[in-house]
Amino acid sequence: MASNFKLGLIINPVAGMGGKVGLHGTDNDLAQIAISHGAEKISFDRAQRTISMLVTEQDNIDFYSPSGVMGGELLEMLGINFFEIDLNENLDFNKTNHLHTQNTALKMLDHKVDVIIFAGGDGTARDVFTAVGSKVPILGIPSGVKMRSGVFANYPEHAAMIILDALAAAQDGKNFELTNADVLDASIDSKEYSNSQFFGSARTFKAPNRITNPKVNSHSNQDVALMELAAHLSKNLEPDRLYLFGPGQSAKAILSNLGSSFANQDQSGVDAYYAGEIIGQDLSEKAILDLLSRFDDKRKFQAPVLYLGVIGGQGFLLGRGNQQLSYEVISKIGVGNIYVLANSGKINQIVPSRLYVDFGDAVHFKIFSDYIKVHVAIDRTLVCKVLSSGVQSNQ
Repeated sequence: MASNFKLGLIINPVAGMGGKVGLHGTDNDLAQIAISHGAEKISFDRAQRTISMLVTEQDNIDFYSPSGVMGGELLEMLGINFFEIDLNENLDFNKTNHLHTQNTALKMLDHKVDVIIFAGGDGTARDVFTAVGSKVPILGIPSGVKMRSGVFANYPEHAAMIILDALAAAQDGKNFELTNADVLDASIDSKEYSNSQFFGSARTFKAPNRITNPKVNSHSNQDVALMELAAHLSKNLEPDRLYLFGPGQSAKAILSNLGSSFANQDQSGVDAYYAGEIIGQDLSEKAILDLLSRFDDKRKFQAPVLYLGVIGGQGFLLGRGNQQLSYEVISKIGVGNIYVLANSGKINQIVPSRLYVDFGDAVHFKIFSDYIKVHVAIDRTLVCKVLSSGVQSNQ
């Protein structure tokens, strides 16, 4: 009789909390700052969306997890029995750190788990990889602010589907397909949104339409066309309109063309511009909503415009590194007032041409139409299909 599929579960309880409040992660002391700003818990709900799809297979899966906030609490809530990874301490929600993640992953190796699935961001991926290297495949439930590594499922539901496929293969006596994927992270102090540091090559599942590619940096002749577009847009900003600029080089290139005083904007945040001045930098979700309310009088102001880039390689439009641009924010701006611009090389790397939107809540689906234009040069656009979390999770 074949043994059960062994799955290790690790939840970073503070992962993703910095997104909507305008922080760029929860590493070091940023978790406490996020909590003080009223940040909401993210990773537990995201992990629940994944693990709840595995409940019917619990007789065929042996779950391994620490008790409490790092996984056991969720498994108990779902009625799933599990083997406890003993960390020799009771962990509070905001008292966990990278060492707890690493120690948990190391102990899972002792139990010879088939895969470690974790809810977190790039920092958590780095910690798990530091502990296990390429000894066991790892799979990320997307829950962080920064998710540039190539080990994350597009959506929590995709992570469950990957595990179910692996389980089916194991039950049939087959090997599930694995591949190497880059583990990346960016310094929390970095002003360069596009910079990523390579930590190593992890083993993960080969699931092209369910796992994001690692974020890539593009430096090509196609940048020239994008810079020309940015310069053109900067010359046509209207004085009675509020402009918002999302994270990344593409959107911030417009600001850089306005003059030297705008050239050194932090690329990792959302900035606001009105009547020739920067009126907000590195804005949180609440600050953006407050600004939109302030400029809501259509007798005085034209409709706001959001300039938005695309995460190269991954194909994410919203939900990766720009969580402050939430469903509520996008609803208030209006999809018709979003101007997407990107290096054409970035878009051509995404095969098939699809952009992902992940607001993190299963009720937020149909705000976008099926397709969106991406501007890659003056008078040149590409059309990409838009996939939202949970809507077409089997693709």
